[in-house]
Amino acid sequence: MKLQQLKYLKAVKDNNLNISSASESLYTTQPGVSKQILLFEQELGVRIFERHGKHLQRITDIGEKVFEEVEKMLLLEEKIKAIAAEYVDPGKGTFNIYTTHTIASYLLPKSVATFTKRYPHVNFNLYPTIPSDTRGGISKGHTDFSIVAQIVAPDTDLIALPAYLWRMGMVVHQDHPLASIEKPTLEQIAQYPLLSYEPGATGRECIDEAMTAAGCEPKYFMSAMDADVIKRYVSLNFGVGLMSNLAATDIANTNLKYVNLDHLLEPCKAWICFSKDVILHNYMYDFLGSFAPHLTKPLMEEVIANSNAAKIETLFKDIELPIY
Repeated sequence: MKLQQLKYLKAVKDNNLNISSASESLYTTQPGVSKQILLFEQELGVRIFERHGKHLQRITDIGEKVFEEVEKMLLLEEKIKAIAAEYVDPGKGTFNIYTTHTIASYLLPKSVATFTKRYPHVNFNLYPTIPSDTRGGISKGHTDFSIVAQIVAPDTDLIALPAYLWRMGMVVHQDHPLASIEKPTLEQIAQYPLLSYEPGATGRECIDEAMTAAGCEPKYFMSAMDADVIKRYVSLNFGVGLMSNLAATDIANTNLKYVNLDHLLEPCKAWICFSKDVILHNYMYDFLGSFAPHLTKPLMEEVIANSNAAKIETLFKDIELPIY
């Protein structure tokens, strides 16, 4: 068994079992990839893939179990390289942030600007989350952090820390009946079609809980994670937009009216998530301290040492989160 074979297997899986695409991503030949996969299967004595002629049809049941271990081994390889790289040159590395359009647009720019100026040789990348993904768009690579405003499912391989609280606001067309009401009620808002975040977002959960408590049945015209999409359809008078205050107040030179909803909706939580296997380099500590000042290096070290959910909840019980 060779590490190269594991990389070939992972590339084939990542390219929807298309060996041609996998070989291109690996800068090698298609016959070479096929040969190494066959050698790997012969060594193990099991089929990783079901085939139809020369084409791979699906991953076998035993193949799925093998892939779980393959991905762990490849992550371990990256982790070993990261340990060595940090020792050789602490100012170099890779840092990937997966997040939403709203967070990237309104909350991250200052921290990213400070980080990239201080660490010009760290490969910093911003990627969009994909809510339809089985993990809710949360990546768990050894250099990956996800900043999300959505419900995070329990995961034994994942650490999820409270990042901040965020408030919801309302936008309506300037000619909408609610535009003239300074403090609308939930009953008034529920009379109109709503445009807001998709189910699973903490903002959507906040709206639905408040509506249920008030005895209202909200009717959603549109669910979208992109606030700009919501605002676009609100500007066309399709209904009432409920979204992050940061996005709701950014309506200069539009036909929209912003209405504060602090009297109706409680602040929602956002999370910073990362794998329990992550190596926290000094540049990562610096970024976390810039973006979420309560995530100090001593606190993060205690989190890593006691990463079960109950202990983390205790550690954060008395910490006051920033509110946006």
